[in-house]
Amino acid sequence: MTLTMHIGEFKARFSEVVELIKNGATIKVIKGKSGDLVGYFGKNLEPSAPAKRTLGFFNTQGATINQEDLQWSDQELEEFGL
Repeated sequence: MTLTMHIGEFKARFSEVVELIKNGATIKVIKGKSGDLVGYFGKNLEPSAPAKRTLGFFNTQGATINQEDLQWSDQELEEFGL
């Protein structure tokens, strides 16, 4: 069961919302007149699968990026000005 609440109602009825969630309800929280989604609150929500990231421009250039390429020493960071 999914219930939709505005953020003000969610805050005002928080104790009741906690009991609803304990009983298996999922709460969809929205804000504003446009109904912008704030989030879902529930007991057994499945995390969404992470988006697969591509290399963009480098994807067609035959470039590869390794984890070692993303690790710099303190001296290298100082040379970069960071």
